[in-house]
Amino acid sequence: MISGTKHIVSNPFFFLKKHYCQKCNAKLNVVKDSKIVNSNSPEAQNYDFSLGDTYLVGDVKFVFKVLECPDCKTRFSKNDFKK
Repeated sequence: MISGTKHIVSNPFFFLKKHYCQKCNAKLNVVKDSKIVNSNSPEAQNYDFSLGDTYLVGDVKFVFKVLECPDCKTRFSKNDFKK
């Protein structure tokens, strides 16, 4: 059972620029992606579970933007694309 949802907002200007697929050179679209992370898992140290003045506990759904190629359906996160 998901105990909460947190939207991760990163640099919005990065997603306003035109980006192209590294595999097929098509223009990338911005889409929403999500990941469910348990606050007690080892992976939880990479995420921020604070929400205002409280902390989310249990399974939390993190929603963030990624770049997706419409042709080959490859997805690139902002960090992957900058490498």
